[in-house]
Amino acid sequence: MTGADFFVSDLGWGLQAITSDQLGMAQKITITSESTTIIAHPSMRPEIEARIMQLKKDLEETTSTYLKERFSARIAKLSRGVAVIKVGAATEAELEDRKLRVEDAKNATFAAISEGITPGGGVTYVELSKHIPSIMDLVDDPEEKIGVNIVGKALLVPAMTIARNAGADGSAVVEKILESEWRVGYNAMTDKFEDLVDAGVVDPCRVARCVLQNSASIAGLILMTQAMMFDKIKKKKSPIPEIPGLPPLQINQNS
Repeated sequence: MTGADFFVSDLGWGLQAITSDQLGMAQKITITSESTTIIAHPSMRPEIEARIMQLKKDLEETTSTYLKERFSARIAKLSRGVAVIKVGAATEAELEDRKLRVEDAKNATFAAISEGITPGGGVTYVELSKHIPSIMDLVDDPEEKIGVNIVGKALLVPAMTIARNAGADGSAVVEKILESEWRVGYNAMTDKFEDLVDAGVVDPCRVARCVLQNSASIAGLILMTQAMMFDKIKKKKSPIPEIPGLPPLQINQNS
């Protein structure tokens, strides 16, 4: 990338023996405590292109998942496919929140590149719920039928919750999604039904798949242990003391 020779003391090459023709060149080098970024000089582009071609060949031949990721990352860096996202905020807490959001967005992008995208807004799960009746016909055990029915109802919850959080009728939204064509769903940002893929409301397929797989795994674990542990929700005490013989006073929180 720079045209420099590699020096290592184990080979008997010390810094004292370096000559100027063994040094390389770069357009810009940025060094931090965690990384070093080198922007190659334009004159080194032919050598870099040759290295990229070799890495692509190695990528096609390898069967190791680890090496595939390493080769792909190396090709991206050499092809200038590296992006630096600078996140700023007024406070430390806000900065951490933004950094987590950017990290989530990055991971979602990589997941989408790996397995593709699907309509968001819970539309995918609603679409999957249409297959529940056919699955129910294949099940004979009454208890398994109960499980299939639970899954069918759970698939409708994401879309229903999104609609309710946006102030819409969750049940009515789900009914309309069931009647609509694939990809059409409720956009909470615009408060209307539309093609969510065209509107940019999408989920990575990997996320939808992992949600179902992990949910099934947790459900199986609960069935095998036959027990659950959860926090007990304490009832909030009224700020107004109760007077014996009088009904408790109600506070109007809208006033």
